[in-house]
Amino acid sequence: MSDSASMKSASGFRRRGIVEGFFGPLWSMAHRRRLFAFGAARGMNTYLYAPKDDPYHRKRWRLPYPAAQWRELERLIRAAQRKRIDFVYGFHPGAGLCFSDPDAIQILLRKARRFYDAGVRTFAVLFDDIPSRLAHARDRRSFKNSLARAEGTWLAEIEARRPAAWKDVEWWICPSYYSEDPLLERVFGRFERHFLETLSEYLPATTACFWTGPQVVSRAITLPHAQKIARRIGNRPLLLWDNYPVNDLSMSEELHIAPLQGRDPRLPEIVYGYLNNPLLQQALSFLPLATCFDYAAAPRNYAPQRSWQRAAKEQYGAAALPYWRALRRFAAAKHPLQDFAAAPPRQRRALAAALGYIGAHRRERWARELAPWIALMRRALSAPRA
Repeated sequence: MSDSASMKSASGFRRRGIVEGFFGPLWSMAHRRRLFAFGAARGMNTYLYAPKDDPYHRKRWRLPYPAAQWRELERLIRAAQRKRIDFVYGFHPGAGLCFSDPDAIQILLRKARRFYDAGVRTFAVLFDDIPSRLAHARDRRSFKNSLARAEGTWLAEIEARRPAAWKDVEWWICPSYYSEDPLLERVFGRFERHFLETLSEYLPATTACFWTGPQVVSRAITLPHAQKIARRIGNRPLLLWDNYPVNDLSMSEELHIAPLQGRDPRLPEIVYGYLNNPLLQQALSFLPLATCFDYAAAPRNYAPQRSWQRAAKEQYGAAALPYWRALRRFAAAKHPLQDFAAAPPRQRRALAAALGYIGAHRRERWARELAPWIALMRRALSAPRA
């Protein structure tokens, strides 16, 4: 990794790309390969494989991939390498983990060896979205009732016990406390005070640390905020896991197709890696992701509206821009049925035209993915005017 001076002079982030880290149906291997080609052309150089619903990533992380799944993953790793994209494999061992079990680390390293032999050189250990307190009495004794200490120590043990030849491997962590958002404590329980500082005390100095920003789904991420978090983790490499344009769980009725906004252009001064968690809808994901890639490659030159318009033209043609603007406006509405009941006639006409455009392309993958919102658009247009 470069020193701080070269980090500050960089026009974009050292690491740029995708964290496939959502809850929901797995993306197809074919789509992932399409994403590599699409992203590489826009500066993507990193892909973190961490889909929550892959059982061998999370619930059954201790088990090796069966032969058929492993062959597919090997082909995916090679596809990433051909595009000069670093394939990062993510382990999610947190749920029910006994941190003081000496066998668990050996199991993780044995599984990692298979990926190492396939050319993977970066691994992430993810403790997000698990209870905020240690589950086992043995761990509470061993780690003085501190989840932060347990997670930091676990990464230190991985480093200490990795094969001696693995000097070219990079390790990342997503701590359980990955945002200041009160939502985390409402869902997973109260976290110990000074979680990040305690984690930093035990975490290897070279381990990069994930953070999602001031919220789990952040409206804005500023340089002062990133500087504060970097200090709290002992100025280790900071990775931003940006939950845009993802729409899983409570956001499943939302459609995030607007450009990325609210990200400080100076973030590369502090942030080592910037990865976006994408839409579940495979074809529709390309539109917002194009703007994320534009930002990541050159934050100081990034113009959201210009980036979005260019991406829409490239994918759908200039003639389709009015329809996509209408779709974007509808998708951005907090209360679309009420909002469009009171919308001016020109907006309603634009939405009706967009519906006609979708109908004309109904066999396209992106049009089929719009099905839930098509029904909502029809309801909005058929509702009596407010």
